[in-house]
Amino acid sequence: MSNINISGLIDDAVPFPQGNFVQAVRTSCHACRERSRILINEDAIRDFIQNIDISHFQKLSKSDGLQMPLKFDTLEQELNIIGLIGLLNFGSGFRKELHEECGRGAFNTIRYGIPLQVEIVHPTIEAIKVSEPSKSRALVELITWTLNDTGRILEENGYKNFAAFILEAAKPEKPNEKSKASRFVEKLVRAFPAFRDITKVDGEPVYIFKKAQLLAANLYRHFHSNVNSQTTNFDFSDISDLTLCADNIIPTMLNHFNVINLTSSLKKYFDDGKEITNIQDASRLRAAAVDACEIIVSRAKELGRNEINLMDLNEYIWRLGKEENYRKLERFAFRNTLFL
Repeated sequence: MSNINISGLIDDAVPFPQGNFVQAVRTSCHACRERSRILINEDAIRDFIQNIDISHFQKLSKSDGLQMPLKFDTLEQELNIIGLIGLLNFGSGFRKELHEECGRGAFNTIRYGIPLQVEIVHPTIEAIKVSEPSKSRALVELITWTLNDTGRILEENGYKNFAAFILEAAKPEKPNEKSKASRFVEKLVRAFPAFRDITKVDGEPVYIFKKAQLLAANLYRHFHSNVNSQTTNFDFSDISDLTLCADNIIPTMLNHFNVINLTSSLKKYFDDGKEITNIQDASRLRAAAVDACEIIVSRAKELGRNEINLMDLNEYIWRLGKEENYRKLERFAFRNTLFL
């Protein structure tokens, strides 16, 4: 880990939330947005909602991102892959380099692999190609640390694999109760630093827990239509309580639609393509997206658009940002993180 300062990625000095971990995301992000002087544009929210085409919304929001061209012999095998994808759901700050070297963004590169070496044309002999280290090598180091640390924790606690932990974490707290996504999120965050999406901004903790919440949501989506005795614990009773899973795409889209009005010091990351170098600014943008989407869903209900719930809105905006009209938007980039 010669180039990566892991101690700077995870702030163990910030305490875990008191009470419900998911509710802590909601309240801390609201407070962070207000402290950061990021305003919500109610007129833009109304326009955004009214311009949502129902059929397009349904198409994008109901997609199962975990469908893969793989046949699993056991649920354990499938959960190990799902868990691994959730664990390694970061690297967006390397988007430009990954597209240049792999032809894919961070999410798909994690699924298909990252080259350690790339071939380039020899500087003086055009017919010869030579290898050089990948520009994404720092991302490989982050991934390596994440896998090693997670494996160490699993081994030390007697789990034979990640699937075993997922199955146990999804169990209900008491017999005859349904499982809760909020407790599943809490168990992931408490157990693994790679899910500990916590930052101190302006001296106050900001909880986002994107990867932990997204793993809970994906498990629910993936198994909800075909629940059986093995997967019933993924049919979380409080799934609608999850917040937005804030990455770099959704704040970018909300800025583009003028839903969030940023200060000049934050807007430069979109207008000038300036890379973020401190986690506090990245957290401000992500917190603003979490809070803004809470307001979007509330206003949608007032306008009679009851099909717009938070989990589907999350998926809709994320996938909309991947469409041709929006792919070229300048997304904010922050590399030194395990969380986006």
